[in-house]
Amino acid sequence: MQTTSVELAQNDAAAMPAPYSRLRSILISALLAPGAGLVASLSAVATMGVLRLALGIPTPVELFGDFVLKHIDVGTFIRLLERFAPHSKTGPLSLALLGMIGVGIVLGWLYAAIVLVKLPTAGYRPARREWLTAAAFTLGMSGLGIILFWDELRQNLFGLTVGWATFVSALGLFADFAIYGFVLCLAYRALLPKVVRTGTNVAVARRRQWLARAGVAALTLGTGAGTLGLVQEYLNEYASYDGFSPAPPNGFTPPITPNNDHYVVTQNTIDPTVNIDLWRLEIGGLIGTSGSYTYDELQQLPSTSRAITLECIANEVGGRLMSTSIWQGVTLRTLLEKHGGAQSTASHIAFYSVDGYNISLPLQEVLAEEPLLAWHMNGQPLPYKHGFPLRVLIPGRYGEENPKWVTRIALTDHFIGGLYSDQGWYHGYLHTTSRIDRPAPYSQVALGNATEIGGIAFAGNRGIQQVEVSVDGGLTWQTATMQPALSQDSWVLWSWQWKPTLAGAYTIMARATDGTGAVQTSQKQGTVPNGATGYPVIHVTVS
Repeated sequence: MQTTSVELAQNDAAAMPAPYSRLRSILISALLAPGAGLVASLSAVATMGVLRLALGIPTPVELFGDFVLKHIDVGTFIRLLERFAPHSKTGPLSLALLGMIGVGIVLGWLYAAIVLVKLPTAGYRPARREWLTAAAFTLGMSGLGIILFWDELRQNLFGLTVGWATFVSALGLFADFAIYGFVLCLAYRALLPKVVRTGTNVAVARRRQWLARAGVAALTLGTGAGTLGLVQEYLNEYASYDGFSPAPPNGFTPPITPNNDHYVVTQNTIDPTVNIDLWRLEIGGLIGTSGSYTYDELQQLPSTSRAITLECIANEVGGRLMSTSIWQGVTLRTLLEKHGGAQSTASHIAFYSVDGYNISLPLQEVLAEEPLLAWHMNGQPLPYKHGFPLRVLIPGRYGEENPKWVTRIALTDHFIGGLYSDQGWYHGYLHTTSRIDRPAPYSQVALGNATEIGGIAFAGNRGIQQVEVSVDGGLTWQTATMQPALSQDSWVLWSWQWKPTLAGAYTIMARATDGTGAVQTSQKQGTVPNGATGYPVIHVTVS
């Protein structure tokens, strides 16, 4: 007797298990969705790591960190540094990474609630609703990231120009979140319980279900291991030299600081390693004619060499975050004149770096300082950690306003905020400072023997007119001998011969007078947020 197609359909329907109850479906989805969210998050993180290390594209975690740093005040910034010390950079990034993975897991629940797959489901291929939801997740997260991090997208580890870096970083965000949405869609469907159809071997069907879930588990472990490997590779390139500043040998500071001993501070967890074939210096904004230069073209411009001292705003009174080098490059004035000069409405100049850092300052104030765009440092190409291929040197300004890895200069009619200015750090002319390098603090000085007291003094491009020394805690002052400054923009070395005639404890102080006749202030002030002030003080014992 021949079976009709209607009867076959009825038999199949009878063989199909009854749909799960609503409560059971919700519970199963709630248990499986976080697993799908986890493997999707780890896959996205692995993608981010590959893009970061292979193509120099910033990760969403780094973009988030840069965004947050611009939206907190300096007090909060310092508290965070202290809270996470000695891992002040990697600690917050690690928490942000874990937080991102956590958000990805939570989004797994949201995805499950939206797609509402009836259980048990019929197969392993996601339905149209699931694909559309995954696509919406991708577009939504990418769009939100691009809008939120728009000012941070212009960075690229290998030195792409601002426009290209912005485009590539936005594309990287899309790739990260597309991987998340794609894996979430497939993994969730793979984990769901499946219908065993009539005529299908039950053992085979269950084995296939087990293999699908095992595949998701294996992908989770694989992407997890890959993520750990990429994180380790990332940490291998960590800029651990941040804050490097060696003490002068035997208390004698050389007039010119060797490149390897020059103090260095960086905002980055990993510094850029610029590919010179990709890099360009762009000139634009409110200027006669815009333009761009390759590294070779830039070095064809008229250049000059000058000794310029740099000091970090985090330099304490008597601190070591100060160094002097001979810098070679083209003056900013020469470069702007080559492009027709500033338009009448230009009031500020902005500098952009390949790591996303930027500053802006009043144009006429900057030009008055005779800034230099330097590509050589002490006769050598700029070291990577000092800003290769190009950095800005603005005499009289703290190091934070002498940006490294510069890729764009733009004239504007308004101030443009940056990391330190947005936090509330001081961004004016640096304070006159002095330092005592010898004798060493708390050292023993021989009674009746000549002892040299010496150190450095610095006041930016104001120069140093005089340095005075006191060995009685500031009651009386003696004029020190100064060596000629290497330039108007460099520190001076000073010394004074002391022959103590009485044993006991002594307090040695120093103060400098700048080229305008203004005496270094005695008012004590910490580095945060306006730069340190006060006299350097050391204590010695004469015996």
